[in-house]
Amino acid sequence: MQLFIISFLAFCGLIVLCNGECTEGVYEYGVSEEEKNYILETHNSLREDLANDRVPGQPRAINLKRFEWDDYLAGQAQDIANTCEYGHRPVQDSRDSVGQNIARSQTTNYIPGANWTETLISQWWDEYKKYVYQDGVQDDTLHYTQMAWDDTHLVGCGYTYYDVGGEFPFFKFYVCNYSPAGNSDRYPYQTGESGCENLC
Repeated sequence: MQLFIISFLAFCGLIVLCNGECTEGVYEYGVSEEEKNYILETHNSLREDLANDRVPGQPRAINLKRFEWDDYLAGQAQDIANTCEYGHRPVQDSRDSVGQNIARSQTTNYIPGANWTETLISQWWDEYKKYVYQDGVQDDTLHYTQMAWDDTHLVGCGYTYYDVGGEFPFFKFYVCNYSPAGNSDRYPYQTGESGCENLC
């Protein structure tokens, strides 16, 4: 059987959620401990690359903070993923502002399991390939700059795999919340010869 996969940027018993587009039901939802560790380690590894001048075409960062997993942000991300309505949603957090990256993949066949590698890494971080540091924040690289933002140090993510019927019925919806939010009116980080190579 031929498989088609469509990815968008902007969890097996059947579980029914009573909101959003989940009229057919949800197969999987949530982020495992192993996935939490992977997401966190991957974010920090990529930031270490940026801090050690290993991201082609991008200047070295000298003030990047180390990410920590945040359960509140993760819970809010999961609530958004559980709506099965693809799109950004505001998150209220009394501690600070919240940024957000989302992604969705669509397939013809049932394929269980989240794929944080392809979705989170290849599609979000790889926007660096078209990012021009001197131009500041740019609309087509907001996923990358949020991940590379110097002050941002908290991350929490959610995931839902659901069915909407039709020719491409299977959707995987990924949400990551970040705090403090990035992508404000300045450069994403400070540059220089050295500083915080192991993250601050």
